[in-house]
Amino acid sequence: MSLKLVIHVPDSTRYKIALKMGVNFFKTKADGEELLARVLVNAQGITVLLELDEEITKLMEEFISLGGEVHFCRNAMKAFNVPEEKVPANCHIVSAGIRALVEWQDNGFRYVRA
Repeated sequence: MSLKLVIHVPDSTRYKIALKMGVNFFKTKADGEELLARVLVNAQGITVLLELDEEITKLMEEFISLGGEVHFCRNAMKAFNVPEEKVPANCHIVSAGIRALVEWQDNGFRYVRA
């Protein structure tokens, strides 16, 4: 069985919660199961890139080490003047977060808002 999850983070105060949700999702993995999880940050949530601290960075690294992906919206980065250099090396940039959400849901990802 394969389960696909996308956690939407439009508010920076919910980023840490989203990462914890993703980690907890991976911890439920049973033998023979494939779990995929993505965190998509857009809108005001993008400002989290200006506030990354050690705790959030460690949590993000744990989520990614379990197989998670973190994606940041380029449109939101432009709107909130967040330079692309702020995106950690092991994360991704999508051109439009809303489009990514729709495409991923079309590909079987279940939507959860953090």
